[in-house]
Amino acid sequence: MGLAVDARRFAKPAPGAGEVAIRGDFLQSVWRMSLTATVVALSGCLPRGKRPEAWQPWYGSSMKAQQRSQVEAERVRRPARPAGRLADGLYRYVPVPPVGRDEDGYLVEDGMAQRDDHLRQTSLWYHALRRRLPTATVCSDLFLHYRQGDRGATLVPDLFVALEAPPQKDRPSYKLWEDPLPELVVEMLSDRTSAEDVGSKRRTYAYIGVREFWLFDPKGFELPVQLAGYWLQAGRYQPIIDADAVGRLRSDVLGLDLHVRAGELRFRDPATGEELRTYDEAEDERIAAENRADAAERELAHLRLRLQGS
Repeated sequence: MGLAVDARRFAKPAPGAGEVAIRGDFLQSVWRMSLTATVVALSGCLPRGKRPEAWQPWYGSSMKAQQRSQVEAERVRRPARPAGRLADGLYRYVPVPPVGRDEDGYLVEDGMAQRDDHLRQTSLWYHALRRRLPTATVCSDLFLHYRQGDRGATLVPDLFVALEAPPQKDRPSYKLWEDPLPELVVEMLSDRTSAEDVGSKRRTYAYIGVREFWLFDPKGFELPVQLAGYWLQAGRYQPIIDADAVGRLRSDVLGLDLHVRAGELRFRDPATGEELRTYDEAEDERIAAENRADAAERELAHLRLRLQGS
């Protein structure tokens, strides 16, 4: 005996007028939220006093009051906001890490933490070159301001060397209208900064006149090789060629060869063929020398006792 199935029991009913109204309200709310975010960002980019409050009639008084209270609370918790019209608009609505500024308003700290491998590499370069160039300024992850009066004209090189600038302890930042132009910059590429390092940063370093620009790409984010160096010629960077085809590139600024060994960028003295020691290597050598001296003194004391007893 067959069973008659009424297909109408399983058919999706047509939406009623109330359901259509609810869907319409939901879509309208989503559209308003998207338009709100767009207008807020655009209005923040305009000069103060010209922001189109008339664009926002659909905020509603309660939403405006809630937004003002949130903005004021964020302003209390945060330090001075960054310069620039775009930053001024976004800073009120997008969480940012704490920053520090000097008495002129230029950044000296941005609160961005470094990854462990990045910090280790830059520390190796910094300590090796500080010992090699005791009369020059060697800086790592220091704010470099290149245009006076423009607090947004800022770079943070992973490493830069200024041969004509005497070393200064606890330097808060580096300003090109007060200090000599650095001759060399090294950037280590990461998944977060690689596009900027090979793009806008490279163009800016050429614009301000940095003689040598080096890119270290240990994980192959942007370059076909791990190390690439560039000379500044007629305002444009030209690649430094490995003339000996042994994986070493010569830096005229440093008078050293640069190469990659075991995933690390190392500096080599072409006169002696020896690599510059890292901080850890220098410490290990110092401790080993002290241990050898102590062992020699103990041996000498033991021989003296034997001579006195004979």
